[in-house]
Amino acid sequence: MVLKGKLVFVMGGGRFGTNALRYLKAKGAKVLVVDLNPGCLAKSEVDFCSVELTVLDSLGAGQAVFFVGDAVDVLVQFLEINAPDFVVTAIPGNAVAKVVECWLAKRGGMLEPYLKAVPEVLKNIPESLVSFVDDVSGVIVVSYMPSSMRCRDNCLPPKDVCASTGRPKLASMDKLLEFSVYKIIDISAVLMSRQLTGGLGAIDGKELCSFLKRLETVHTSCTLAIGTACDCHCVVNLAKVIK
Repeated sequence: MVLKGKLVFVMGGGRFGTNALRYLKAKGAKVLVVDLNPGCLAKSEVDFCSVELTVLDSLGAGQAVFFVGDAVDVLVQFLEINAPDFVVTAIPGNAVAKVVECWLAKRGGMLEPYLKAVPEVLKNIPESLVSFVDDVSGVIVVSYMPSSMRCRDNCLPPKDVCASTGRPKLASMDKLLEFSVYKIIDISAVLMSRQLTGGLGAIDGKELCSFLKRLETVHTSCTLAIGTACDCHCVVNLAKVIK
């Protein structure tokens, strides 16, 4: 994948976000890193700091800028005017669901967990693939990696089997989740995280922006499956939009 000159928004400046920053700079991307902690690990590896999003207009290939702030809030602000080429989610939890919740809140809407859908969706997923279920928040985590094991560092897995166990994959996780929520959830937005290198993936910023714009056309309450997935893992929130 060609990254030179592409604008990449990195949510979080911890260890994972810093690893992403190093790789992206080396590939000539333009990188914006946002973290609440002004002393986070990534700050020492950027070219400069700023408080204005307009600084991105003058960012050169292979340069990075650091913002102090809530990564979700800053990304939503940026998506109001433009869409980054890629977004690296390096914060705890389901970052896409948090972005959707923030986007809706700014438009007078809200999300609430759609709990009655959880057992129905789980019926459509092989039990051995379910790593975690939060019945209070409506969160499901699915993985081809057994919960007792962990992925190899910087893994570049084949599409059809797990690189660590050799276990065959039924389908990529976005397709598996699309199947599992069919006729249970109104709108599915499980965004695919494209692998840039071993252990590093990013979602398409324009796909995220397009989904958020789509929500603006929904004038009644609806149910959502919101998450991110790669070929091996997926996290999804089952939620209801209240307007």
